[in-house]
Amino acid sequence: MFRTQEKMTMKFSRIQIVLLGATLMGCLFHVATLPGAQANAVLTQVESDGYLQWLHSLERTITGRETAGKSETGLLFPFDLPGWGVDEAIPYRHLAISKALGMVEAEFPDDSRREIDSSFVALSTARNYMNLSEYDTALVWFELAADLDKEGHFRRDIGKDRLGAAVAAGDSLALVQLTTNILGSSDLSGRAAELTLVYRWLLVQRDFSALDLMIKKMEGNQELLTDRLLFWHAYSLAWRKEYQGSLDYLRPLIQSGGLSRDLTESQRTWVLGAIPDLLFLLNHGKEAQEIYQILAGCSIPFLDTWGVYQVANLDFLSARYQRASQGFASVCERKRTGSFQDQACVMAQLALEISRIQERGEPYGAKAFYTP
Repeated sequence: MFRTQEKMTMKFSRIQIVLLGATLMGCLFHVATLPGAQANAVLTQVESDGYLQWLHSLERTITGRETAGKSETGLLFPFDLPGWGVDEAIPYRHLAISKALGMVEAEFPDDSRREIDSSFVALSTARNYMNLSEYDTALVWFELAADLDKEGHFRRDIGKDRLGAAVAAGDSLALVQLTTNILGSSDLSGRAAELTLVYRWLLVQRDFSALDLMIKKMEGNQELLTDRLLFWHAYSLAWRKEYQGSLDYLRPLIQSGGLSRDLTESQRTWVLGAIPDLLFLLNHGKEAQEIYQILAGCSIPFLDTWGVYQVANLDFLSARYQRASQGFASVCERKRTGSFQDQACVMAQLALEISRIQERGEPYGAKAFYTP
């Protein structure tokens, strides 16, 4: 009997670990008070109201966009350019750029470009090369523009575009140099766009050590956290499993109510899903479940399915196996929006089987082994 019960205890421990891993997967799926004085993980009334306003605002945004037949206005990495075609065709744009560059190359061949004494001309030339997707050449001109910009008039523009060109070119050496310079800089004012690119690049590269340095850097410069930078800071903290810190940095985003805070639909969706995930991971299951139930009834793709899935997880952990099985089955049958639905299909059968054993095995004392 002891060995059987021990096996069942170990089985439930493994199940809880699987469910926790699924929750982590969802969590890692973008003038308010900044963190530092948060007493606990539970949302305040203002934050709860703001969360609901954010949710309904996003629902209206998505509904309106889909009704108009338009695609999501996401911005492509690394230049934050729209991920859709422009409405107005400009057929001679690249021809004009090519002609301008031809004149520059004819006047300043090879290393004679060093005769240029205008940082503005060098920056314009670099951007022209970048617009033609000649990123390697653009980096050379960005370097020249930075050298000529003694008074720092174009520092912000050069920094952001230079970093973006390095990402697009896949120049890892240039990226290491630029990232190191940013991490070692004592003056980061006005460089939010550049800092955002650094966060995104480090996340793509899964550079743990540099990302930790970046997080510490921003912790000491919280006044620089714009809305978009605040999102990526919180995202990075969640990715590094700093759950309390991530939640605290997400609070200011929802306190403003329905305002988008300059975040895309996908980023706002992540925030709405991450907040209950973080609450659950911080052992506030009741509060998390209340939000999951709200998400389960919303009209936002992925969030509605994720809400049903997590409610089913919590029902399973509370030994409500019949309800859990129904929830998992619902997620399994829906249009696929994430790999967690494969897990839901397996869990639907498992929860149903445990429910059957719990019910039919009660006369034999089996119920005790299926109660947490």
